Amino acid sequence: MSTTTLRIDDALRDRISRLAHAMSQTPHSFMVEALAQKADEAEWRLGVQGIAQQRDLALQAGEPGVEWHEMKTYLRQRLSDAKDSAKSKATVKTRRA
Repeated sequence: MSTTTLRIDDALRDRISRLAHAMSQTPHSFMVEALAQKADEAEWRLGVQGIAQQRDLALQAGEPGVEWHEMKTYLRQRLSDAKDSAKSKATVKTRRA
């Protein structure tokens, strides 16, 4: 493992220290975890952007896309399914209580 020096202002250092201790972590482990999460997020975002660029190029090249009425139907069904799922979970919790 290599060492890297971060220069952070005192207020941020104090926040990190306070939060790390509240979460039973060292400030070092808190910062390493935060950096790993940020790297994961950036990789995901770049991946999504890459897929979007590929799809855009395909559309510009004349490949078929999804018609709006089909997408609207799909999204409405997803929303309906999510509402049904939330209702069934609430019913299960009510029965257990």
